[in-house]
Amino acid sequence: MSDVPQTSNTSTTAQTTESERKQQAATEAVKAEERARRKLRRTKSGETIVVDFVANFVAGGSGTFEPLKGRVLMSDRRLILATSDSKTVVPLTSVFDVAVGQVPPEVEEFFDHTVMVGYVVNGVQRTTVVGGDRETIEKFSVLLYRATLRGSTVALKHPAKVGGRIQDEPVREVGLRLETDRVSFPGTEDLTLSDEVFSINLGNIVFFEVLERTVLEEKRLVLSVQHVTQDQTVTTEVSMASRRKMNILGRYLRQMYHYLVSDVRNLDVSDGAFEVLVGMYSVAGTGSEVDLAPMLGLEEDELDGHLESLHEDGLIENVDPPHDLTPHAQFLINERFEDVNF
Repeated sequence: MSDVPQTSNTSTTAQTTESERKQQAATEAVKAEERARRKLRRTKSGETIVVDFVANFVAGGSGTFEPLKGRVLMSDRRLILATSDSKTVVPLTSVFDVAVGQVPPEVEEFFDHTVMVGYVVNGVQRTTVVGGDRETIEKFSVLLYRATLRGSTVALKHPAKVGGRIQDEPVREVGLRLETDRVSFPGTEDLTLSDEVFSINLGNIVFFEVLERTVLEEKRLVLSVQHVTQDQTVTTEVSMASRRKMNILGRYLRQMYHYLVSDVRNLDVSDGAFEVLVGMYSVAGTGSEVDLAPMLGLEEDELDGHLESLHEDGLIENVDPPHDLTPHAQFLINERFEDVNF
């Protein structure tokens, strides 16, 4: 009887060893594939590839308005549009415009969603149009905006105004970081009440415009942004010495704001769900958890239904507390409050 358990244990050990060996082999294969992929993500000159996808495009150097199908690659230095017969290289330092959804009439019949890139070659302005579905174009455009503005320094004045009152704040030279829902300015921790970097949430923007002002003793384009922060409207002014980069930054802000506005205005939020949203907004930042049901005079199951709906619409981050509001929610609340005030 004692021999049986021994044989069983030996067999089990052998099976376990074989299983571990296969698992280890699979892990090594995954690592090898990852190493190979990382290797492909760099060019021979050591550039890091941040974009690589197949698309239809009209390249600035193609000499034809007929769309070509090929690879769209972008490193931290240049944009490359390549087919089996041709290659168009656009240095990012030559890009002066990035426009989403705006294409020359000669090619608009070929594309539904586009990015048009304006650039200069030997003193001649050219354009390249890349087409694709909205998700692809949105992601590509954000990466392109980031790449063209990477490493930029901006002159920041915050707050330039509080309400309608002009403030005597100094101009600070800080960094710039673009995100899909905000613009951040690294190096401005002294402008906040915490250790977080100062940023402008796109959902809190009320109005923005481009002006011409004297900044740091030179004439510059200035992006003036009115936004809501800490329950009041303030104006922040941003400028760069390069008019080319200022144009791209303005394009980025308008485009991301357009995406946010169009998404929010396509939502059908019930009055009950909106009241719950306003309730969350009113207690946000108080540092304490508030039971929303009794505060709003709702039954728990009724509140749960509204929370599920708000989460599905992308207006709150989670159904369970804390109910963090998204930029879409911030914009919806600001817009409806503006409608009431006017």
